[in-house]
Amino acid sequence: MSYIDGTLFLEENQDMPQTIKELSGPKSIPIVGNLHQLKVDRLHQYFERWAEEYGSVFRVKMGPFPIAVITDPEITQYILRERPDGFIRMKKLDNVLQDDDVHGVFNAEGEDWKLHRKMVAKGLDVKHQKDFYPQMMKTLEILYNKWKKNADNEEIIDIQQDFLRFTVDITTSLAFGYEMNTLEEKGGVVQDHLEKVFPILFKRINQPFPFHKLIKSKKDRSYDKSLVEIKKLISEFIEQGRKRIADNPDLIENPKNFIDAILVAAESEDSFSDREVRGNLLTLLLAGEDTTAHTLAWSIYLLTQNADKQKSIEEEVDEVLGENPWMTEYEMHQKLPFVEAVTNETMRMKPVAPLLIFEPINDVEIKGYRFKKGDRMLVQTRKAATDDQYFSDAKQFMPERWLKASKCPVHNMEAFVPFGGGPRFCPGKNLAILEMKMVLSMLFKNFEIEMITPHEEVEEIMAFTMMASPYKVKIKHRNR
Repeated sequence: MSYIDGTLFLEENQDMPQTIKELSGPKSIPIVGNLHQLKVDRLHQYFERWAEEYGSVFRVKMGPFPIAVITDPEITQYILRERPDGFIRMKKLDNVLQDDDVHGVFNAEGEDWKLHRKMVAKGLDVKHQKDFYPQMMKTLEILYNKWKKNADNEEIIDIQQDFLRFTVDITTSLAFGYEMNTLEEKGGVVQDHLEKVFPILFKRINQPFPFHKLIKSKKDRSYDKSLVEIKKLISEFIEQGRKRIADNPDLIENPKNFIDAILVAAESEDSFSDREVRGNLLTLLLAGEDTTAHTLAWSIYLLTQNADKQKSIEEEVDEVLGENPWMTEYEMHQKLPFVEAVTNETMRMKPVAPLLIFEPINDVEIKGYRFKKGDRMLVQTRKAATDDQYFSDAKQFMPERWLKASKCPVHNMEAFVPFGGGPRFCPGKNLAILEMKMVLSMLFKNFEIEMITPHEEVEEIMAFTMMASPYKVKIKHRNR
């Protein structure tokens, strides 16, 4: 493999690079393309199966539009490294978000993205997380008390909802300086509105035509109402943040949370409007709630099938936490390598973002394939991550593969991109891993968990992020 003028080539000779039209793929029909063969909420699974048949780069048609589906990790890494100057997210994604007045670091591109990234990074750095850890522990204690009550009463619970509410409470507290406490509320909370956003966004991105602009379904109308409520809440955050800064000018030099940092940065950058500040706050709220919570839900699904992995967690947290029921100091998270290994292995097998969509800014040749400016490219990340070519015993849940003493001979990190890669890797990575280690260490230090819903009934549902279908568990006090 070699690079020439920024182009990735294979060493073997290939007469002519293939274009999207020349790629093999499932047979399509006029106008509809392959849509009649697909279920949108299982899209990632269809692409995995077709990759087995048609190879690591193949073509599908979403309506009349051809898309190159890519599972090759070398091509994936090339695309990620060449952003934002070589590739952008598919314009369809930006169009859908802009229709709902959302413009922030997630859908900004080029020089615009660089400004947004600088603003967002100031509020998500490790220093802010460390300083804020005592406040995060308060939310963890609320979750602990809830589970203790559940265990006392031997209740069957929806632990996925607990994860979603925990991450909402952490995000709003850490990022916005607002103690929401949805964990102790029964209903009508912002998380109920957030649940409606991603499924509709995913549906609209994959529709060949914007049907919702002509006729709104009941779900479309419910989505519109939820978006209004979320934006109203974010406007309140902004108003409170500006008042806080006006009352305490020291925050200009030392912002205490994400919204303080982003408002200060916005004031120093003439190019940032209120709309862009709102867009970044909405992006953070959505991303912070969904991705971390779904990874936690998948980790429980996997751990309850592997008692030996649970025991390894228990042994580690017993040693690190001692008599403490949870991580009482921020630095403790660095002493939990097996817990972190569980999060990595969960993200490898059940990535919450298995589909990434791009298009090249200019014509480009990659590994014997030629993509024209504006071609639609969809990267399916899990196919490679669960292939024995890139990870030993790739279909097996083996957290120990992530430890330094691992004896797994094949461990190709190019095939592991849960937080993206290149210049546009997810800025919330460290916060997400910290939250997952907080929750899992507290859970297995104090409780045992029993899966009530049969594992075989839990399904993968693709709705912008990949979530588990609803399942029930029973929390019990741990016998030590």
